[in-house]
Amino acid sequence: MATVIHQASGSNSQAASVTNYLRLHGNDRSNVTTTEALRVSIWRSNGTLSNLYINILTNDRAASTFRTRKATVNANLVVSITGSTTGKFEDTSNTDTVTAGDNWHASLVTGAGGTVFTFRVIQVLFAATTNTVHRIGCGFIDVTTASSTEFSAFYGHGGVPQTTEANVGMTMRTAGTLRNFVIFVAGNSRTNTSTGRSRVNSANGAQSVSIGSGATGSFEDTTNSDTIVSGDLVNWSITTSTGTELLAINWVVVEFVTTNGNQQYVAGEAAGVSQTAGLTQYIPFSGRYTVSATESDVIAETNLAFTASLLQTNISANTIVLDSTLTLRKNSGVANQTVAITALTTGIFQDTVNTDTIVATDTLNYQIVTPSTVTAITIRSISMLGDSSISRNINTFERKTFRGVLRGVGRGSI
Repeated sequence: MATVIHQASGSNSQAASVTNYLRLHGNDRSNVTTTEALRVSIWRSNGTLSNLYINILTNDRAASTFRTRKATVNANLVVSITGSTTGKFEDTSNTDTVTAGDNWHASLVTGAGGTVFTFRVIQVLFAATTNTVHRIGCGFIDVTTASSTEFSAFYGHGGVPQTTEANVGMTMRTAGTLRNFVIFVAGNSRTNTSTGRSRVNSANGAQSVSIGSGATGSFEDTTNSDTIVSGDLVNWSITTSTGTELLAINWVVVEFVTTNGNQQYVAGEAAGVSQTAGLTQYIPFSGRYTVSATESDVIAETNLAFTASLLQTNISANTIVLDSTLTLRKNSGVANQTVAITALTTGIFQDTVNTDTIVATDTLNYQIVTPSTVTAITIRSISMLGDSSISRNINTFERKTFRGVLRGVGRGSI
């Protein structure tokens, strides 16, 4: 097994003395709700949760608390957020044991008083008992079309389903298996059955769920799976029958399982984000594609050692006559990986040469710089491959070496 970062991001402003709930999916949007039932999510793999983390941007309230929840009960991981204090807060001491079939999410209880409390990035580490498992998801998709098939992404914010599938696909850079596809419906006034499907290389995958007339709650395929090879494009679709009534999808998630310790970290927005000329913008390395001119707003400590590679971006519109530049940022400085986004060109742009060695105390984010000429580019996603098998191998080596030293020295010499 190897550990993976479940990071979600999005701009959030919290009122005083309120309890909100959040999902713990990877590559997801970190939006909150006071209705706990909308955030409860069934986990289908055994494992361990650790290192619950939140980065507070503004705060003049009394002490607040961020913690894991199992079903509707407080779990072990808990983060105490000091009143009127900003920056990173994390639990490095406790863990939670996940048993397949458990419901997991998080709660955030804000302190009294004050006027501001904002955050953007949350995280938890997940080490599956078998293989490397990343629960990747997206949030909030409103479907109102009649008799159509539309497409959305397994990352960030869905919004309104898209008609151009290539814009929302995630190009996977490692082999693995997609399984346990779930659609959670919060509201449904449609009078016919709708069908959600996994999609691989712009064709129907093996996984599907049927959402009956007026039905709400979780709809999950626990039987079928999709085998993925490096270079495959993955996303999901929703097919409707007649009528334009609202199908309110609150979130979608699928497990991506690998046997090599690799996982894909993605920041994206299904509808795309436009960046005009002459700007330097910073983006979280995983979750919803939100931008800031202030880098500290979007950074997150990884809490995990891994090798980062194959930095890439999906550009769906580009009218800038000079090249733009995407870079990975480590500890608020330029890392090794960089991608030139060719002028007036769309599609996938990738660094296939450089890699970055990440240690657990490093912070990461992305940066896009557009040249000072008129017009803009539209970014759908940025991603990179993370190989966390290095963390497992180093820890195993250290344990074996330490035991050998103890045997060689002998008890009487310590």
